Amino acid sequence: MRIIHTSDWHLGRQFGPVSLRADQEAFADWFVELCRDQRAELVVIAGDLYDRAIAPVESIELFRDTVRRLLRDGTTVAAITGNHDGADRVAPHGDLLDLSGFYLRGGYDAVGGVIRIDASDGPLDLVLLPFLDPQAAPDGFGEPATATSGPDAGAEHVDAEELVDRRRRRTHHSVLDTAAQAAAAKLTAPRSVAVAHAFVSGGAVSESERQLVVGGTGEVASSIFDPFGYTALGHLHRPQTVGRADVRYSGTPLAYSFSEDHEKSVVVVDMDPAGTTEVSTIRVDVGRQVCTLTGTIDELLREAHPEGRDRFVRAILTDRDTVLDARSRLATIYPHVVEVRLQPAGRDPLAATAPPTDVADLQPIDAARRFWEASEGSPPDQDIDDILIAATSAAITGTAS
Repeated sequence: MRIIHTSDWHLGRQFGPVSLRADQEAFADWFVELCRDQRAELVVIAGDLYDRAIAPVESIELFRDTVRRLLRDGTTVAAITGNHDGADRVAPHGDLLDLSGFYLRGGYDAVGGVIRIDASDGPLDLVLLPFLDPQAAPDGFGEPATATSGPDAGAEHVDAEELVDRRRRRTHHSVLDTAAQAAAAKLTAPRSVAVAHAFVSGGAVSESERQLVVGGTGEVASSIFDPFGYTALGHLHRPQTVGRADVRYSGTPLAYSFSEDHEKSVVVVDMDPAGTTEVSTIRVDVGRQVCTLTGTIDELLREAHPEGRDRFVRAILTDRDTVLDARSRLATIYPHVVEVRLQPAGRDPLAATAPPTDVADLQPIDAARRFWEASEGSPPDQDIDDILIAATSAAITGTAS
């Protein structure tokens, strides 16, 4: 059977001030046609269907219509919620949707279950592991040492302090491992696919991922997925494998930050009846790419950078003097410039923000000179030094210069 793996659609997202609605609609059309051409039997979407918990109505409609078109073509669809999605809003009626061939799971409801898919060449066990917030877990969940651990655990009689301590000990690894082990114990088909939304240790991050767990590590070990024949991951925006070749992130279908200057793709998984897999990728050829251009304003306006004409552009300006109307001037050449950063040549932006370790021992004029050098990349000349001396003297005496 053929499976198409994608994730992190982030419907409703913007790129800076620019709406991505048209690009996301174009991807949805492209994706439906791809699944039809590839004769996919199963599509899996590994979380972050939307960009925020309360998604815009047009994004909900786009997702609904895309799934409807896939189902109409005879493709089974499975999706999970990610950390951007509101599980209680997206997946409260998952059991009813099962009847249509669309399997949608979110939160802790039904976690640890196995869905049997009767494909054209035999059965497949499907395990859906949505993003599981450890602080929202039922009491006893993700606590292997307790007798009541597991998806079906109830809360035994313990005092409030013990419950708080248990919740403090829970991690994303512990709750996801509990769910995965519960599902693994129920596998009966000769082949299986798990779909999960997590930050697996060793994965390469981008600028646009939101931290999974606030105040602690959100990483999980790839060994969690050892029982499954193929694991379709979501959360990290760069396509990659982690741990082993059949534990894979598909990455986002569109670029959502300037760090995502890599090729976008979806994953095609061909799995035989015994569970042996062959994996390939197909490049997504819709949506706008990104690039970063560096130079003075005159250099960027004068020199040809053809790659910047059709892409989202971040311009890093190295002028040492003030640049007026930079964005509008650059837009005459690069119509999709969305970010302009001022980073004068010779300046160290980190040094400019790091105070000297011996600041308490410095005289005001010496502190001013050191700050100037850190900010500008060179010591002040005589004219500037005279201004700094006058300014610090006025500040000390309380007089205006």
